[in-house]
Parts: sequence; C-alpha cells; structure tokens
Amino acid sequence: MNIKQIKATFRTPAASDYPELQGYTRDEIYESKMGPGGLYLAAQMSRRMGLAAGQRVLDLGCGGGASSVFLAKRFGVAVVAVDLVATATDKYRRFQQHGVEERVIPLNLDITEKLPFATSYFDAIFCMDSVHYYGGSIDFWAHLLPHLKPGGILCLGSPCFNVEFTADMLESLPVEYDDGSGTWTQEFSRYHSPEWWRDLLAQTGLEVLEAGELKGGIIFWEDDVLHNLETGRSVGGEEKDADQIWFRRDGMPYLTHFVLCAREV
Repeated sequence: MNIKQIKATFRTPAASDYPELQGYTRDEIYESKMGPGGLYLAAQMSRRMGLAAGQRVLDLGCGGGASSVFLAKRFGVAVVAVDLVATATDKYRRFQQHGVEERVIPLNLDITEKLPFATSYFDAIFCMDSVHYYGGSIDFWAHLLPHLKPGGILCLGSPCFNVEFTADMLESLPVEYDDGSGTWTQEFSRYHSPEWWRDLLAQTGLEVLEAGELKGGIIFWEDDVLHNLETGRSVGGEEKDADQIWFRRDGMPYLTHFVLCAREV
C-alpha cells in the first residue's frame, strides 16, 4: 500500500464520539503516545471505570504521563503515574505544564519488582498500551492485585489480535507480521486475543465485567499511521505499518484493540 492509498482509505475517530476530548488538539490527543489510540483509547477506558473525584488511581505503564494528566483533569482523581522507562522528572515537568502536579505523583520503577504501595491502596488501576509487555502471567497479577481495594476496578486497554494464533498459524507466520526485523519477537508475539486476556484475569479471582474487541479498535491503528504521516514521526515506515494493519482485515487474525474491565471482590 502506498502513501496515497493510506491517506485515501485510512480513517480517523469521529470527534463526536469523544466528548471527553472536546477542546483537545490532535497533537494533544497523541501527546507522548506509547501506542495507537492515544487519548481516544484513554477516553474509551475511562467511561467504563466509574471514576469519582478524590479516588486514588494507579496509571500503570503510563509512558510520558499524558493519560495521567487526562484522568486527573477529567475526573479529579489522584493519580500515581508509574513507568519503567519515562523518568519521574520528565513526567513531573509535564504535570507542571498541565497544572496537575498536586494531583499526580510521578514514579520511575519496575512494576514487576517489590512495590512501595500499601495493601488495598488504590480505588482503580488503569493500564493502557503496556500490559502485553509484563502482564501475561498469573504471578504478575498475584503480585499487583493486593494493592487494589475490594470493589476496586481494573481496566486494561491495549493492542491485540482479534483471535489467538493457533499452533499451525505460528509455524507459518505471514511476512506482514514477521519480516525478520524483530517486529514479531519484540512486539506482536506479546499480543493476545481479548478472550485470552479474559481467561487469564478470570483466574486471578477478579470478576471480569467486560473483555472484548473495542469498536473502532482498527481505526486507532489507522489513525496512528495518519498522525505519523502528519508529524513526520515515523518517516519511511508507514507503508509497512499499513500493510500490517490491512492484512487479513476481513479475516483472521487482524490487528485491533481490546478493553477489559474487572472488579476486585
């Protein structure tokens, strides 16, 4: 697929579907993005969480902290913004710029190691675009969930394939997903289907309230490429990205997004 085709066929989320983002510029929606979707995905996730002012939220794998700013501003919650790569100082500067430094605590730590939080500390855990890197085992959730209050909400939103790869599929991966550059090993191999995530989280004792492919999940991928073209963020890689997004679009498996929400009981 060439650039002309990408611009003609790829879609952008409808602004009318995202009243939470009224007044945001396009660049603000994608500020410090860690994956496709930006604050469009954050808005979708937050609708499902029932957040209230004054609650304490863990923003897990928050990257540069744009999602933390959104949660603090939109809902008046106190946010602990945790990421392994983005430094606490860089996040704090962003929080100052947006006037939320009194409501968001920036931390730079490895969430898989011993945590500095009290038991039953958080009213909610928000995890966008990062869970596939570290959250694919029961042991991880046994380590994290004691810090979520009884009745607290966990919400995950992340890229995925719409169905799980079978053994036969894994033996003959298409070049669109595995071209030898490391894309499969480093990224796509960590993606799982919504049902896979549902089954995993159900084993933790959480009550899974929702787990499924997100309506418009493909559009997030498409718009990410369009935004990269607009900003020159990923010069030269758009055609490859477009081929990955369109491959098996009307079949299986294809790239999309999932949202999972669960309650601690």
